[in-house]
Amino acid sequence: MPARPKGLLLDYGGTLVEEVGVDLRAGNELMLRHAIGCGETVTIEKIMERAGKVSRDVSARRDQFQIETPWPTLIRLIYDFFGITFTKSTEELELAFWKAAITTGAMPGAREAMEKFHRRGIRMGVVSNCSYGQEVIRYELAKHSLAERLEFIMVSAEYAVRKPAPLLFETAAAKLGLEARDIWFVGDRLDTDVAGAKAAGMTAVWFCPSPEGKPHNADMVVTSWTELVSKVPSAHP
Repeated sequence: MPARPKGLLLDYGGTLVEEVGVDLRAGNELMLRHAIGCGETVTIEKIMERAGKVSRDVSARRDQFQIETPWPTLIRLIYDFFGITFTKSTEELELAFWKAAITTGAMPGAREAMEKFHRRGIRMGVVSNCSYGQEVIRYELAKHSLAERLEFIMVSAEYAVRKPAPLLFETAAAKLGLEARDIWFVGDRLDTDVAGAKAAGMTAVWFCPSPEGKPHNADMVVTSWTELVSKVPSAHP
């Protein structure tokens, strides 16, 4: 069993919350309601076709080079193509798009576990591969009462690089003010969360509800937040 952590770094999607629904068409319809210079020839179908092309081209490079493209840049690649601008600021549109397009639910036991870790004096932050800004992710976590105990939320959109790039993990450790060896990183993906945490010298905890028979190189496997709590010893046994 690894030593008791002084800090926990947590993945977002698949770990703290699960994605319930994605409706990108609804998000783009919202964008068009605030559009300027959108002629009759620019339909939602044309917007979605362009969005699909941008997504495919960017995604192919994102994972290969571990580089993130922020949401505002993606939107410009879509809407500048049609000569469209907007009546609202980019920050307002980003959150509005998210609200229209994305639905999540809290992972069972996450909030209760975070409260227990907080009472034990364990510091916490989030590190997420995400094209949206941290204010959007904070908004979503707050909806599920999962943001209060977090010291920070780091998203790859604001740091250029994506997990498993060690730069992101090293920066998160510095923000906690802790050595990597004193941090457990908890995430659901082996290729980004576990691989990146191990490369940075952290204890890599694989959050996987059904790990039976699946090969992995994680330092620890947990199937639930309740199990994670049980594996973090109290400061005074």
